[in-house]
Amino acid sequence: MAAAGRILSADRGAHGSARVMGPCLAMGQAAGTAAAMLRDTASDDFNALDVQVLRARLRADGAILDGTH
Repeated sequence: MAAAGRILSADRGAHGSARVMGPCLAMGQAAGTAAAMLRDTASDDFNALDVQVLRARLRADGAILDGTH
């Protein structure tokens, strides 16, 4: 199971920055993309996902993963 948004685990300072709309949307996109990748492999194990492949797919979809634009 994957979930995204305000439920992330972070310290107080990081949580204050991460709970606004932009990061919540990005986490949702990442969770949805990961779920789609699992569906394509007929697996339900999120731990088995190759994170680098997920990051590459997110970049190809226009996600900003490092810094700002």
